[in-house]
Amino acid sequence: METIMKIPFLLAILASIITGAISIVNNAGTNKTCVRMIFAMIIFYIIGLLVSKTIISIVEEQNKQKLEAEKKKEEEEMFEKAKASAKVKKPEHLGNTLDLSTEEEIDDGFTPFDLSQAVKTKMKE
Repeated sequence: METIMKIPFLLAILASIITGAISIVNNAGTNKTCVRMIFAMIIFYIIGLLVSKTIISIVEEQNKQKLEAEKKKEEEEMFEKAKASAKVKKPEHLGNTLDLSTEEEIDDGFTPFDLSQAVKTKMKE
């Protein structure tokens, strides 16, 4: 970034040196050479400002896109993890058949009520 910030100054200095060299080769006067160098310096400094601001905006846009891509990637990873954990938490399918058989040896103390016995006791009353 520091190099990008130096572009206007470097461009203005380079333009004024080239303008001064061309003016000296053409045998222009000292005042005329200085005025040309000043104008070249001002114009190319402005051009350098525009170039450096353009480059800075491009770099910032790329950084912003990288951050968004990283966030999107993290969100996708979180979604995949949540999806995987949801699959783990789901109860597994138990099957289509229902087994109603019991072991004969288990005695829980239950005896069915005999209907004939109930009728007899009711009639006696």
